[in-house]
Parts: sequence; C-alpha cells; structure tokens
Amino acid sequence: MQFALESLSLVGETCETSASVRRACEFILSHQRDDGGFGESYKVSYLLFLYRCCLDSLGQSCEQSRWVEHENTQVVQTCWAIMALMYAKYPYPGPIEKAVRLVMSRQRPVSTSSLIPKRKGTYDDGRQDGSWPQEAIEGVFNKTCAIAYPNFKFSFPIWMLGKAHWYLKELKSESDGRNGSANGNGHAHVNGNGNGV
Repeated sequence: MQFALESLSLVGETCETSASVRRACEFILSHQRDDGGFGESYKVSYLLFLYRCCLDSLGQSCEQSRWVEHENTQVVQTCWAIMALMYAKYPYPGPIEKAVRLVMSRQRPVSTSSLIPKRKGTYDDGRQDGSWPQEAIEGVFNKTCAIAYPNFKFSFPIWMLGKAHWYLKELKSESDGRNGSANGNGHAHVNGNGNGV
C-alpha cells in the first residue's frame, strides 16, 4: 500500500485529487486501532488489497479471501499504513500523530552495555539497543511460505518517524496559515466532512 500510494502521488494522485486514493485512505483509517497502530496479518496481500480497494472492494487476504486482522498491533504494519497516508497527502494530523506515539513507545531504550554480545553473535533477549522487537511475520511468498524480514523492524520505523516529523511540521505550518484545525479531534473523513472515520 505504501509503495502504491507513493507511486500514485508521483503522478499527482493524492487525497485531494483522486477518489481512489481517498477510498484507500478511508480503508486504512478504518483499520487504525485505539492505540494508534495497525495489526494486519501476514495473510494480507497488499497488492491485492490496493487493487481491490481502488475498485470499490474490500481488501482480502491471500489465504482466506478477506481482510485478516492480527490479534496485536504491529510496528512495521503501522509504519506502512502511516507512510501510505503521508504519501497520499492525508490532510489531518491526528491519526498520524497517534501512530507516531505508538511506534515511539515500542522502541527499546538504549544502554551501551547491551550492545556487547554475551557470546559471539548473540544478544540478550532483553536488549536495550534502541531497536524495535521482532513482532509478527511480515510477508508471504507465493501464497504458501511465511517470511520474516528482520530488518523491516529497523528500516520502516526510522523511515516513517523521519518522514512524519517533516510531514506533521508541514501540516502544522499549513494549519497555522489557515488559523484552523481538522475537526477538533484530528480524525476526519478524507472528504473533509469532519464526521470521523
């Protein structure tokens, strides 16, 4: 989803200009949890989801032909969803800020003693190295093989947090220029009617 909405934004398709992108954003926001995060299962096919979402259908998983929620909020999937919103130029900061707080709260603290391996090539499970813990499986290959991508927990949170810093700063600047806000809670329909999603 993130890469698809990034690609669409490069050709001018954003929340402001595209009904398909607005539907995708509304779908994303309909799955944001109370803690600000997202918990898609590895059983979800993002390309299938985007294709069907843009054709007025619901996202469906590869395995079960329907959207599959994970039982827990996942940092990597939260980053994907929020970056998708930012690439789509979602105009309300509330959902993005909430997700940023969640991702930051899941980051491990830093302690220099934890960076020293206990024995060659191994670290303590309770390490304090500023990383994020490995959570659920992130992907499926050929609809049959679950795959963990251990570097995703490093690259996507850092990417999303950096992008969100500048994106939220830009939204605040635009909002200050208009002397207004979204709808009081920062969570509105993409079409701007302010009812919330």
